[in-house]
Amino acid sequence: MLTALVAVAVGLAPFAAVLALLGLSARWQRRRREETARQVAITEAIHRELGAVAAPVVVKRAWGPWRVLIPVPFDRPALVARILAVAHQALPPSPAPVQIVLVARGEAQS
Repeated sequence: MLTALVAVAVGLAPFAAVLALLGLSARWQRRRREETARQVAITEAIHRELGAVAAPVVVKRAWGPWRVLIPVPFDRPALVARILAVAHQALPPSPAPVQIVLVARGEAQS
């Protein structure tokens, strides 16, 4: 009886592993689509309001909050304030925390 149970468990292990990997892959793809959708929404909002003055990058870390990196010209504080306001308004409502990180233009890295 125990031998049969072990044989069934060993026989089903590869299928369980494949299903687990497929689940992880689907989750990773869903998160990547969400990143892209948020990035496009924020970029389009900034471009619609102010023109092509900034190109934000949206990243979701595995256990961290959403992070929006926006390269801005710090020598133009009025423009920086407006970019920040537009980006904040363009964020979709979400219970997850969001970090908006302003970086000097030319230093933006994801």
